Amino acid sequence: NSIRHDNQTGRWLSTFMARWHPGTFSDQEMFVVGSMQQPRTIEIFGGDCELMREIRGDALTAVASRCCFHPNANKPIVIGGNSSGRLTVAR
Repeated sequence: NSIRHDNQTGRWLSTFMARWHPGTFSDQEMFVVGSMQQPRTIEIFGGDCELMREIRGDALTAVASRCCFHPNANKPIVIGGNSSGRLTVAR
């Protein structure tokens, strides 16, 4: 499977890195990756490459080029970081 994803971050941003959910939170595999979309967005995809959820909000002010799941949570907690070192936590 493949996903159409705008990953042209340009010269000043870190490249995107998708991360798989590390545990067995549900019976479905999932991974998280940042996005160039406006308003700024973090995307969660299922193992079948279908978009499961988009995370947006006032706290997400820059491109989150590095994203991951919290490894020890009972529900998905996503952390997104930008090139300046700012982190956004979404529950």
